[in-house]
Amino acid sequence: MGKPLRRRLKPEARKLEIVEAAERLLQAGGARVRVEDVVREAGVAKGTFFLYFPTLDDLLATIRTRIVSEFDTVNPLPTEVDGPVDWPELVESQALAFIEFTLSRRGIGEAVFHSDFAERRPLADHAIHRLTAVIRAGQEAEAFGPVDPEPTARLLYASIHEAADAVAAGVERMAMQAALQSLLRRTLSP
Repeated sequence: MGKPLRRRLKPEARKLEIVEAAERLLQAGGARVRVEDVVREAGVAKGTFFLYFPTLDDLLATIRTRIVSEFDTVNPLPTEVDGPVDWPELVESQALAFIEFTLSRRGIGEAVFHSDFAERRPLADHAIHRLTAVIRAGQEAEAFGPVDPEPTARLLYASIHEAADAVAAGVERMAMQAALQSLLRRTLSP
């Protein structure tokens, strides 16, 4: 008896199958995942992998784009058009959402943000641009003080990221979150 027939999928479905297989492996094993592991997990030939992703870095870039987009979709930024925005609360809730999101995708995050791949293909400062935009909007609404938005966003992002790393390393979560919320309020208060 021969191999079971492989079901035919449209190209986008096959590509997604490879991406999802890689995400499962990355979540479990971090940056140690190889192309061979992905093709085995996805049940595809190596040639099929390379048809969609010329290199492993191309696959990792696709995954990174997916998770950044997922965060933005799950945690949309409101506008004043939607009604009054509590800007300090928004910054705090976005920071806590980032911590939760980071912790839930620890292995993937290690592979796409903190590995050799991330050094070879740095990500534009998406999170910093997002936080800068929130600070500017909060300043326009007179909810934040006169800080320089971009450098402040960089420093706050570093604090938020460190909070996520500390919680992942075992630091008591509620204490870390409370300290982070206090830092955010003090930094941005009018």
